[in-house]
Amino acid sequence: MKKNSMIFAVLLAALLITSICQADGPSCSDGGSCNVCQHTLPELWLVNTRCAPTCGNVEVGFEQITYHRWDADHRQFVRSSREEFLSEEWSRPTLLFSHGNTLQHDKAMETACWPIYHRLKACPGPKRFVFWSWPSEPYHKRPLITPIKLTRKNLTTKYAFAEYQGYYIAKLIGMMSFAQPITLSGHSYGAVTVISALHYLGGGSLNRLCLDSGSPEERCNLRAAIVSGAIDAHSINPGRRYGQALAPVHVFYNTYNPLDSTLKMWPRFSTTDDEALGLIGAQACQLGPYAHKLQQDRMTEDVKRSHYLAPHLASSRMISAICQTAFPIGENSCNCASCSGNVDVSQPIPTIIETTSLDDGDLELTLSLD
Repeated sequence: MKKNSMIFAVLLAALLITSICQADGPSCSDGGSCNVCQHTLPELWLVNTRCAPTCGNVEVGFEQITYHRWDADHRQFVRSSREEFLSEEWSRPTLLFSHGNTLQHDKAMETACWPIYHRLKACPGPKRFVFWSWPSEPYHKRPLITPIKLTRKNLTTKYAFAEYQGYYIAKLIGMMSFAQPITLSGHSYGAVTVISALHYLGGGSLNRLCLDSGSPEERCNLRAAIVSGAIDAHSINPGRRYGQALAPVHVFYNTYNPLDSTLKMWPRFSTTDDEALGLIGAQACQLGPYAHKLQQDRMTEDVKRSHYLAPHLASSRMISAICQTAFPIGENSCNCASCSGNVDVSQPIPTIIETTSLDDGDLELTLSLD
């Protein structure tokens, strides 16, 4: 009797799991179940700019960027080269992700790289994930400065760093063939780096810098996926600071949340008193000829008041949209974002070979854009 009860309990649990999957997860065109929709992990690359100049001397700095490939069999990163990185871009779509503010390298790997890496298993087909690690940790640490002034000073400095990171990203992406889809993605201050990069790629200039290969011509395989952007909402409009950012892209996917408790304070730090892109979203009616490229999701129902990356990664709706943007495989593709399960980062975080980690010092006092 006890044995029969146990068998019944197991069968009941299996039925419950199946019903939950079918109710909550998107259906597959081939009628497959959640297990069928488990896709492969992406090929992982780490691009580290923490030893390159943060402002100025960017041509020398570009040569100081390091490249590492993740060896899944031996669970370690192996030093590689830019040439090898570029030689493989034609074989699969690429998603380049730039993390947010106040993160030293190890923390960026823990809170962004590994969770995204595992979450991308929800996306179908072969794919490449490039994690862009940049010097976003607090720069000013003088104890005599009041907390609000210290935060403002760090945000201003890091914003300048982020725009120069955009040049590094743009120059690297400009060397790629665009034979496969290439998506630039960033969270919070990471949005500044990738939107700056798109502006350069679109023929724009910043800080007296322009990209030789920059052009407003649309590249059909260039896309963007912005998550909770800590950047002026109207700065991407034509004629504004990043007015060329939408010119070269085929799709510009953006998330916003009017209840974001962090970005509500953005006008206090914006030089134009503008609201943040991640708070109010882009205004399609102000994008002129680029309005049709805009796709947006309001994330309030998914993340409530949070600005942090983890709740966004838990959103099946957002992950599904990013999968479709970055790794398109046709209208009849199987894409079960909500069936990928919880993000598994329980295994030890590997040590990076020949990279630099800087001191952590997250700013939690007034505006922590991480």
